[in-house]
Amino acid sequence: MSGLDRLLREKKLPFPGARAGILAHHASVNLQGRHIVDSLQERKEWQIQKLFSPEHGFFGKAAAGEKVQNSLHPLWKLPVHSLYGEHRSPPPEWLENLDVLVVDLQDLGVRCYTYASSLLLMMRACASASLPILVIERPTPLAGISDGPPLHPNQESFVGMIDLPLVFGLGQGDLAEFLYHHHSELRNLRLHVFRDPEARTDPTKWIPPSPAIVSPASARLYPVTVWCEAIADIDVDRGKANSFAVWCMPDFPEALLEAPPTFKGMTATPVSGEKSGLKFQIENLSAYRPVENALILLCALRDHLGSARLFDPSKNRPEFFDKLMGTSSVREQITAGLTAEEIAQSW
Repeated sequence: MSGLDRLLREKKLPFPGARAGILAHHASVNLQGRHIVDSLQERKEWQIQKLFSPEHGFFGKAAAGEKVQNSLHPLWKLPVHSLYGEHRSPPPEWLENLDVLVVDLQDLGVRCYTYASSLLLMMRACASASLPILVIERPTPLAGISDGPPLHPNQESFVGMIDLPLVFGLGQGDLAEFLYHHHSELRNLRLHVFRDPEARTDPTKWIPPSPAIVSPASARLYPVTVWCEAIADIDVDRGKANSFAVWCMPDFPEALLEAPPTFKGMTATPVSGEKSGLKFQIENLSAYRPVENALILLCALRDHLGSARLFDPSKNRPEFFDKLMGTSSVREQITAGLTAEEIAQSW
C-alpha cells in the first residue's frame, strides 16, 4: 500500500475544493491499479486543472533522454506540461490558478534517476509561488540502502542535484522532507507528505516507472550497471527480461568469466554469446552495496583492459560518467589504480 491508498481512504481530502495540479506518470496507481488522476476525478472533491510529467512522459513511453512535448490527456482533456522538454522546472505561469500541487512518482532512491531532480525543482517552484505541495510516498526497492559518493558541487546537473549518496534509498515523500530541511529556499514551503508506514515493494504489483526498469530486480541493479550510459559498448539488455541485470562487452576478459569478482551481497554468473559478460543476482539485500559492486567490476576490468579502454573520450563519455557518479574523483581514483575498497572508504 502506498501513500496514495491512504490518501484515498480519507473521508475528506485535504484542501477541500482545491484547484489541483498533479505531477505523475503511468506508475501512479493504487493497489487496485487505478491511476491517481482517475481516482481523484471520480471523487470530485478537487478541481484538477493541469498535469505534469517527468522524464519518460506521463504514459512512460519515451526513452531515456528523449525530450517529451506538452500534450493533452486523451481521457480527461487536461493539459499535460512536460518537465522533460523545453522546461525542467515549471515556469511560474504553469502554476497559476492552482491551490495545491500533488506529486506521485515511483522513484528508485538513486540520485541519477531524474525523478529526484524533478521533485527538487518542483518544490523550489512551489516555494516561489507560495503553492502548497502534497507528496505521495511510495516504497523504493532500494529502501534503507545508502552507498556511493556525495555530490560534488561542480558536477551538479539534472542527473545529480540531490546532496545525498548516489544510492540514498528514500521514496519521494521521505526525500521531500529531507530536501525541505536541508534547502533554505524551501523553508516557507507548505509541505504535506502522505505515507503508509507499513508499505513495502510488492513484486507482483510492480509497475515499471520507466521503460528499462522492468522489475524490482532491474531497479535494484540499476546503480550497478547504469554506467552503460557513459561507456558505449556495455550491453545491459535494456528494456528486456534481464534489463540492467547484465554487463556484457565485446572484449569482456575471459579471466573474469572463469573467475568473477567477489561482490557485496550479489553474485555473478557468466553470460556468453556475441557479447560476453556477467549476469547479476542479489543474494543478500542487507549486505548489498550497488555502487561499490560497480567499482569492484570497473576496477577488475581496468586491471585486465586498462583504464584508457573504459574512459577513452573518443569512444566513451568520461565527463558523463562523472555527472552520473556526481564527482570526478571516482574516475580519477580508478585511473590511479586504487582498489574498489579504497575508493569506497574515501566516501
